[in-house]
Amino acid sequence: MASALRPVESPRLSDAIADQIIAAIRDGVLKAGDRLPTEYELSQRFGVGRTSVREGLQHLRTLGIIETRKGLGAYVAESVDGAGSVKDFTRWISTSLVAIEELMEARLGLEQLSAALAALRAGPDEVEELRVAASAHRSAGEARDVAGLVTTDRQFHELIARSSRNEPLVRMYSVIIHEVTDFRRKTLSLPWAASRSAEGHDAIVRAIADADPQAARHAMTEHLWVLYTEIHSAADTRPEAVLVAPREVFG
Repeated sequence: MASALRPVESPRLSDAIADQIIAAIRDGVLKAGDRLPTEYELSQRFGVGRTSVREGLQHLRTLGIIETRKGLGAYVAESVDGAGSVKDFTRWISTSLVAIEELMEARLGLEQLSAALAALRAGPDEVEELRVAASAHRSAGEARDVAGLVTTDRQFHELIARSSRNEPLVRMYSVIIHEVTDFRRKTLSLPWAASRSAEGHDAIVRAIADADPQAARHAMTEHLWVLYTEIHSAADTRPEAVLVAPREVFG
């Protein structure tokens, strides 16, 4: 474990800490049920303050990657099986539908624009970064690595936002990114989600590489819209209680 963790340097230290722990889990250095070192031990190994460690661990708790056992410390959570993930998703949707729907609408609007601008502005290096990120996401899915799927999905969409080269847009996306975390964990835990998500990423990369903003916007819409419709399929509510956005708004 000690050799897998190294000092981090990042403007967002907590994210870098979370990513290293996720990588340790993905590489088998940490396994389900393993106890994590204490906050103090982690701060020494990472070379950062305990506040950054605490924030990184909280991020992992939100993702469901670690769990706290009272009086014992933090542990790597047990893997989520397919049936359990479907039940968890359905229960989550049934209790939070409107808030989730509003978040999806905001995300659709922001990410459509990001993808279109990226198609106009991304250079060869940025396109290659997107290809690498899409490949990593597909590999995580093939390995049935939910934690890896969540991380690589976040990285892919953040790359698109940055490739838009629109700083206000990047800042707006950063505001909602933490709210999207729980959404990602639950949707990407679904048994069918990994391959579908990877196909969506590939389509977006192709459109951006072709410098086709309309195709990029459409690919992003299709990638996210399937989640929007799936939310409604899972929701067990009366039609009048559901806010259904017209498809033509996001067209």
